[in-house]
Amino acid sequence: MFFLFLGIAATAQTEKGSWLVGGNFGLNTAKNNSQISISPSAGYFFLHNFAAGAQINFAYSKDVDIKRTNFGVGPFARYYFGTMNIRPFADGELSYESTKSKIVGTGASSTVNGSSFFIGGGLAAFINRNVAIEGLAGYKSKSIKNGPNTGGINLRMGFQVYLSRDQVENMKSGRL
Repeated sequence: MFFLFLGIAATAQTEKGSWLVGGNFGLNTAKNNSQISISPSAGYFFLHNFAAGAQINFAYSKDVDIKRTNFGVGPFARYYFGTMNIRPFADGELSYESTKSKIVGTGASSTVNGSSFFIGGGLAAFINRNVAIEGLAGYKSKSIKNGPNTGGINLRMGFQVYLSRDQVENMKSGRL
């Protein structure tokens, strides 16, 4: 009975009409190269276990004497499998991106625009009825206008807050 109850509690948050709000955090360190990124997102469950929404991407990196800041925005779609508290999901994202590069000490800078996509999957581990910690792994490709295309394995950690339709209505009416 206990495990059945846990499965039902997790299922309620991915039903049609629910919302998810959260994001991912990335950190990459290597010799003479470091990067930090954050991607807040919000989505709506249009179908049971299927959510789509929008995300914003912010990233900063430093590679020897070049500093880069990146801003991106775009849609995502996600499908959850199963009904238990640890739930796999498939994730796909598109993003329009703008990256500004500066050479340290010279004042020289340039800006390039492009797009990227991510396709992969992950696990959402519900720590309570409304919050899940998640890990994602997949392939990310970035295309820059008049520049090189890059791609590779992308790993992320994040969290999501799941809000049922009733919880959203209560927030709108000030009952929470």
